[in-house]
Parts: sequence; structure tokens; C-alpha cells
Amino acid sequence: MNNLWQKFSDFLHTANLIPLVVVVSTYHYYQALSSHDPFLVSLPIALFIDLLHFRTVERAVKSREASWKLAAVFTTLIAFGLQWIFYSKPVEGNTLVSWQVILFASIVPVGLAIMAWHHQHQAAEVITDWQRQLIQMQEEAAQMHREAEEERTRARALQEEADSVQAQAKALQTSLAAIQTESAAAQSKLAQVQDEAQQMQSQLANLQSINKAWQSLNQEMQTLALVNAQLLTAQTAAEQLGVHVTTVRRKAKQLNGIGEVR
Repeated sequence: MNNLWQKFSDFLHTANLIPLVVVVSTYHYYQALSSHDPFLVSLPIALFIDLLHFRTVERAVKSREASWKLAAVFTTLIAFGLQWIFYSKPVEGNTLVSWQVILFASIVPVGLAIMAWHHQHQAAEVITDWQRQLIQMQEEAAQMHREAEEERTRARALQEEADSVQAQAKALQTSLAAIQTESAAAQSKLAQVQDEAQQMQSQLANLQSINKAWQSLNQEMQTLALVNAQLLTAQTAAEQLGVHVTTVRRKAKQLNGIGEVR
């Protein structure tokens, strides 16, 4: 029921009854002309006047030009005159009073002009609504374009930030690789130092063993060992020990077991 009522309401707002009015008014004009012209003449003239009046009024409403307005007034007067003739004829011996004739004769000419104005105004409203919708769609499209530009700007900023982070990560990787290289070199050097330290500890242990053995020798044996090492001459050693030089040489030879001591 609501759907039917809505359709009926739309019909009242948008229905175009002008073709029906043209048909009716053509009959009126034909009746007014038929008393003087035969059927084949009066009917085409009635249709011509009706269409001429309708199209002229329609053009005047649309264009709003003075020339068309003047032509619309002229065709309206013609239509009004024919309507006057039609309603002035007596019907069953009765005639309408003047004000009734004017009223009935004015219905089609004046009503047609008003209806044409209504249709033009309705079309203008449709165009206005369409323009409003178009403007709204353009604004929405512009808003979407701005949002898309903002998204692209944010995407570029994120990409630049990602590139910066990637560059920093690459620099960190390079630094890490350099640090790892330096660490490997330091570890290698540390291992070398540790080896040298172990060697030095081994030498120190040997020296300590030698020193211990050296300390276990008496003064004569130490002096003779210095002679064999050529760190001390036989003459000096003899003076220190208080013996003859030949004795020092003999004992040094016995201690070393090789070569002759000078």
C-alpha cells in the first residue's frame, strides 16, 4: 500500500498531462471551426493551432525571450478565442453566462501556459539537483584525491624512513664487520702474545732452573763456569780464586770437558 501511495504521489508531482489537454483542446477547436470549415479542414487547423500554441508557450517559458513571450501571448489569444466560441454555443437551448464562458475558455490557454511553466521549473529543479549531486560528487572526488595524495605522501615518508633505516643498518653491518675483523686481529695478536708469554714463562722456568743450578755451585765452580763461558779470563779467575792460572785452566777444562781455556 505504501508503495502504491508513493507511486501515486510521484505521479501527482511529475505526471505530464499536456498531451491529454492537447487532445481535448483539439476537439474544442475543431468544434469551433466545424461550423465554417469541413472536417478535413477544421481538424488539421484545430490540431495545428493546438500544437502551435503549446510549442510557442513552451519555447517562451524555456527561453524567456521577449519575442517568444509576445508570440505566446498571441497564440494564447487565438486559443482563447476558439475556446470562447466553443463554450459560447448553446447546449440544449441553454447558453453560459459571460463569466462562465471566460472561465471555461481560459482553462486550456492559461492552464497550458502554467503547466508549461511548472514543467520548466521542475526540469530546472532536476538540473539543479543533478548539478548539486555533481558538485557533491566532485567534492567527494576531490576529498578522495586529497586523501590519496596524503596517503602517497605518508607512503613516501615511510619509504624514505625505511631507506634511512636500511642505510643505517648497512652502515652498522659495515661497522660490525670492521669490528669483527679488528676483533679477529686482536684475538690473533692475543693468541700470539699468549704464545710469547708461554715461551717467556718457559724460558723463565729454564732460567730459574739454571739459576737454581747456578746457586747450587760454589764460588770456584761459578768462576770456572764463567771462564768456560768466556765471560771471565783465566788470569782474572786465578786472581779471584788465589791459585795459579794453570790450575784455573786445568780445572775449567775438566769442568767443560772441551777445548783449551786461554
